[in-house]
Amino acid sequence: MRCLRAPLVHFVAGGAALFCVVHGTAIDRSDPIVVTAADVERLRTDYARETGLEPSGADEAALVEKAVDEELLFREAVARGLDRNDRSVRNWLVEQMQVLSEDRDADPERLYARARALGLDRSDLVVRRMLVQKMRLLATHVDEQPPTASELDAFYAAHRDEYRAPERMTFWHVFVSSDVHGPSVRRDAEAVRDALEHAGRPPVGAMAAGDAFPAAPHVVGKSTTEIAKLFGAAFAAALARVEPGTWSGPLDSPYGAHLVWVERREASVAPPLEAVQSRVVERWRDERRARRLVELLHDLRRRHPLQVQSSAWLDRSRS
Repeated sequence: MRCLRAPLVHFVAGGAALFCVVHGTAIDRSDPIVVTAADVERLRTDYARETGLEPSGADEAALVEKAVDEELLFREAVARGLDRNDRSVRNWLVEQMQVLSEDRDADPERLYARARALGLDRSDLVVRRMLVQKMRLLATHVDEQPPTASELDAFYAAHRDEYRAPERMTFWHVFVSSDVHGPSVRRDAEAVRDALEHAGRPPVGAMAAGDAFPAAPHVVGKSTTEIAKLFGAAFAAALARVEPGTWSGPLDSPYGAHLVWVERREASVAPPLEAVQSRVVERWRDERRARRLVELLHDLRRRHPLQVQSSAWLDRSRS
């Protein structure tokens, strides 16, 4: 047992002992989950270290909620025996003991037994994460069945608008640069518009009336989001209100003013289910999986008393 004299083993064993003092040497489904003020402060400190920001009350409540959920899932995984004969857990604990032990060639079974004797199968952070993830997968995928045709039809009908292609616009624009025209850019743009209207010039023939612009004068089939990337959000919003088939403007952009001729609008339409079926099925599955996990956590909370010393979490729980 020379390995037990190694300083790192003492440190790990001390952590395991502390874990047992707080949580008990054996995990029982009915044991309370205790989150002390010191635990909350550690969560807040870790958050500040990782993000560089001081956690708000909402952040603290979310951190505590996540910690409680993970403890619930870990306990349920152990209660269901998911840690027993799990190759990933066993291999990880053996690897840790090989690092800590002076006897690198010790039998893996002996190293595994030593790790369990030290309580690493309960206190090791990596093992806990493995079991939490394993429990999540089990909870979300248990008895999973594909949707029936009627279920999928109903689901798509409820979410049809979210699969709509965005409205697209095709338009011409004549640019009047603020760099060239300075404070008189809008007045000069209005004069150009009046001249175009008076001359009855079609869009193609009007391009020479303006200044050079990086984007093409004929913008074809762009969504509002794409137009905003080229001309700015204010321009895109104003363009959406322009009537087709006439010179309008000036519409402002960060670069100056634009006279626009909307050629056509392509209406937003929802595709048939067959065109997006794989995406709809995946979303249906994701929502069912999330619901099963929520239901499991709700059931576990009923069975495990919670003792949480966080006013932020308590306030959110009451709301």
